[in-house]
Amino acid sequence: MSKTKTNASKETLQEENERYVLAMAAANDGLWDWDLRTGKIFFSPRWKQMLGFEENEISQIPDEWFDRIHEEDKDRLRTMLDAYLNNDTSSFEVEYRIKHFNETYRWMLIRGLAVRDSNGKAYRVAGSQTDITDKKLSEEKSIHDALHDMLTGLANRTLFLDRIRQILMKRGRNPKLQFAVIYIDLDRFRLVNESLGHVHGDELIILTGNRLKGSVQPGDTVARLGGDEYSILMEDINNVDQATEMAEKIQSALSKPFSLGDKEVFSSGSMGIAYSNIDYERPEEILRDAELAMYKAKRLGKSKSVLFDKNFRRSPISPIDLDTDLRRALDRNEMSIHYQPIISLRDGSISGFEALLRWKHRIRGNISPSEFIPLAEETGLIYELGQWVLYQACLQTLYWNNERDQDKPLELSINLSGRQFTDPNLVKGVLDNLENSGLKAENLKLEITESVLMENAPRSIEMLNQLKELDIKVCVDDFGTGYSSLSYLHTFPIDTLKVDRSFVNDMGRNYKNMEIIRTITMLAHNLKLDVIAEGVETAEQHAQLSALGCQYAQGFYFSRPIDSNDASNLIQLDRRW
Repeated sequence: MSKTKTNASKETLQEENERYVLAMAAANDGLWDWDLRTGKIFFSPRWKQMLGFEENEISQIPDEWFDRIHEEDKDRLRTMLDAYLNNDTSSFEVEYRIKHFNETYRWMLIRGLAVRDSNGKAYRVAGSQTDITDKKLSEEKSIHDALHDMLTGLANRTLFLDRIRQILMKRGRNPKLQFAVIYIDLDRFRLVNESLGHVHGDELIILTGNRLKGSVQPGDTVARLGGDEYSILMEDINNVDQATEMAEKIQSALSKPFSLGDKEVFSSGSMGIAYSNIDYERPEEILRDAELAMYKAKRLGKSKSVLFDKNFRRSPISPIDLDTDLRRALDRNEMSIHYQPIISLRDGSISGFEALLRWKHRIRGNISPSEFIPLAEETGLIYELGQWVLYQACLQTLYWNNERDQDKPLELSINLSGRQFTDPNLVKGVLDNLENSGLKAENLKLEITESVLMENAPRSIEMLNQLKELDIKVCVDDFGTGYSSLSYLHTFPIDTLKVDRSFVNDMGRNYKNMEIIRTITMLAHNLKLDVIAEGVETAEQHAQLSALGCQYAQGFYFSRPIDSNDASNLIQLDRRW
């Protein structure tokens, strides 16, 4: 080889070496190169730096690496590396923990590629190491947050049910294993919230959680289920007496005064105990029974604990308990909104939806609005529920309208109860929800029964005028069931009459009902009002209402009230009737 070619080769090699050195220096990852024939490993300066070491502080022997690996990860990494080197796997990539100079562990992602001889035997493997500690900590935090209560740091309902699920599986393998669930509900917590404010209420929730944690045995799980409700899972106990003794211990801990700001507050808890002497199959079952026992304790005078009895399942929930559950229904995500489409009889299209509140109680299942709405009105909870429905339904309707490529937007109809309509803050509340949701006022229609309007006609007119000034539409619901409204009808600033379903149900067999609907329709047209017929269940009723000039209709013939997903499907299909 000529001298010129030799010099050129040396220059090329030097350039490649320089390029390699520069690449290593610029790389954020640590590099490693293991010669399997000599047993020596090269660690780049960055690899050592990631672990807090200087370049001369780590030698080239494999133990410098493997001795620092976390004991829980060492076997797994070795196994996966051996599998790759033996050609059992096509790649080598592992997440593991390695000890830093400061004695903490860092999460790393290691990747490697092998160089093999003609027989496929690896004689060299090299790769990179990336610090993924921040990523892993973020993932761990996300998992932790998903399974723990944000206020107290205790296990949440999801994690608690999973812990019960695990012990049920253990019991399946070992039928002698005994456990218990204690359900705790603070007594008089609402009084603290109302008198001292939510800040001190939250403080009491946290302090109670701390006392519960201080009362249980290692291995037991304390959870906050929501609001002022907690639960404890006692694992691997010998008998039910241990559970009742634990309840007494908790009651004693809670009876000591709590310091909230400059106030001293006394608390207590009603507790229900469910024991594993019943063959439970699902975690929800034992939690439900513990809760039923807790309700029994409340009925006995609070500050008590009760062991679950199968007869509790047959006992109806009292109005007091139903009131308590209703107050917590929103926090427990038991409330939902269903939407019943309102159909234009001109072209059979969906013109809008009526939003209807539904309550699925975790024990009793679906509770009829006729049962809980009067209770909500009586207790004043109707204001909170009404605001929640209004905001959620406005958001949903705005989403539908934004997704639709049509000139005429969907209208949202919301029912107002008597107490809501007489609330002096009604108009402000409606306006706030419109602004917060983004729905246009002209797309909202409030439904008020004629009986409510007629209770105080002058006051009703004043309230309706305020709503109309905002471009909000008003509908008189159950029209035709009263007798005094006709004389006032022309004075009410309304947009729509909704014919009561009692007239529609029997219109085919009762000529008078047919004439009443005809009269209402003619009256509405003369006053330039729209007419909606509710309770339409047959094709015959549909045809008759169209012939009478009724513009809109709703009822089971078109659709039952459905959830937002099913309603979205109807909209996307552009269903016509």
